[in-house]
Amino acid sequence: MTFKSLLVSTLVGLPIISHAFYPKSVNAATRIAFARSYCGSYSGDFSGGRQFVLNLAGGQDFHVRNTGGGYQYDISVYGSTGYVYGDKRSPNRINYQIPRQGEYYVYVRSNTTYNSIKFCAY
Repeated sequence: MTFKSLLVSTLVGLPIISHAFYPKSVNAATRIAFARSYCGSYSGDFSGGRQFVLNLAGGQDFHVRNTGGGYQYDISVYGSTGYVYGDKRSPNRINYQIPRQGEYYVYVRSNTTYNSIKFCAY
């Protein structure tokens, strides 16, 4: 998959998210796009949980890293094959191996009102 096709597929519409997997208190999913790099980020309010959606390729290494100074969150990644289990590499970073291309939802549970998180896919 070329960078251009990854970027185009990332910017395609946001699908409806089932509330069976995520609490109703979660804000609408925030789409993360990797424009001109392999990484994207979000800084903002994490209180009550925050959900992100990304289009990832099969076989990619996907890293989620807490880049703010706040508390490390509880993170779950869910795609078309179910939950993807990560490998905690440090107190602030979890790596995931993406099994199949598609939309992946990253749910971050935190009571922190403001923090920053970085997503990278290689």
